Amino acid sequence: MPSEQKVNILMVDDEPGNLEALEAILEPLGQKLFRANSGIEALRAVLDRDYAVILLDVQMPDLSGIETAALIRERERSRTTPIIFLTGVVKTSEMIFKGYSAGAVDYLMKPVVSGILRAKVEVFVDLALARQELQNEIAERGRIGAEIAKLNMALEQRNEDLIAANEDLEAFGHSVSHDLRMPLRHIHAYISMLEMTASAKLDQEEVRQFGVIRDSARRMSQLIDDLLAFSRIGRADLKTTRIDNEALVQQVISDMQTDLTDRRIVWTIGSLPAISADVSLMRQVWENLLGNAVKYTRTREQADISVTAVTQDDEVIFSVTDNGVGFDPAYADRLFGVFQRLHTEKQFEGTGVGLANVRRIVQRHGGRTWAEAKPNEGATFYFSLPLRRPARTPNDRSEVADAASDLARSRQAQSRSDLPKQ
Repeated sequence: MPSEQKVNILMVDDEPGNLEALEAILEPLGQKLFRANSGIEALRAVLDRDYAVILLDVQMPDLSGIETAALIRERERSRTTPIIFLTGVVKTSEMIFKGYSAGAVDYLMKPVVSGILRAKVEVFVDLALARQELQNEIAERGRIGAEIAKLNMALEQRNEDLIAANEDLEAFGHSVSHDLRMPLRHIHAYISMLEMTASAKLDQEEVRQFGVIRDSARRMSQLIDDLLAFSRIGRADLKTTRIDNEALVQQVISDMQTDLTDRRIVWTIGSLPAISADVSLMRQVWENLLGNAVKYTRTREQADISVTAVTQDDEVIFSVTDNGVGFDPAYADRLFGVFQRLHTEKQFEGTGVGLANVRRIVQRHGGRTWAEAKPNEGATFYFSLPLRRPARTPNDRSEVADAASDLARSRQAQSRSDLPKQ
């Protein structure tokens, strides 16, 4: 019987030789065998542990097997324990009646036939093992149920925390839009006034310092605008429509041309399938990805930028590839975080929010974002969108969690950053 569990078998007989014979017969079953030399010892034994079956000699001094069985049956815990009587005397109707009345399930004559005894005992062993397995399964289900209840409570608390985080994000956006913009307007105004009235009195170093103040104020204003745009992405309802991506990409490139008159750029636009998405948000995705490709190819005499798409399984994978400065692939995961930049602002301007916006928009549409590159060998940015829009509510909990997490990271980044280098 292949089982890691073992059950207990109690053998009761006042003759040690009989107990040894029983043990030899039952040992191949691989279970735990216990001996008792009298009815009194048998009663003590059933107080210590449970048994799959009890083999009980009928003829014993002091306390007979039938009397012992009756006492075993009086105890609630052992009331259903199967008892097989072993007797060396001829069975009579009266003995059989008393034995079954006391709780016997079977009678065997001595000397017992080993095969028959082993087969009968094995039936009760199998029943006991099955009962143990069922009890273990019930206990395990109870444990799992308790764990699920704990997880549900934790999830409920987490949802409350996320709601609070979302409210904090709303309050933060309100504070940024109203409380920070006004001081910045004053800074811009006073810088302009001072430059008009005092520029002739300033030496070269002081003029440079005024430029640093002006650029820092401009950068802070841009950071505020980008951060507000980032927070709005997670809160705005999606207005899904069918989008012609080829036309949208061409429109974004056309809008960029006025700033690219002195650049030599070769655009390669592949076949881009139409998708269902929010057109204003997807415009932001293309503006950020194509704008980055233009920016990071600035050092090239000729910029080569290609836009392609491929359909795999149940999603469309879009990519924007350039021959620009690239980046170390070890830091690819950092690119899509808020305020995460792999190049200094002196090298390439920016606030480090654009790609975070891309990831947030793509995630809201049920897609993925990633990037590949090598230093000085260009980069490819990918995003995928499902062919079928997954059912999600406008303010999905995962989006709130992302917003709260990104907000925390952005605050940490701001607290660690120094003033712009002069």
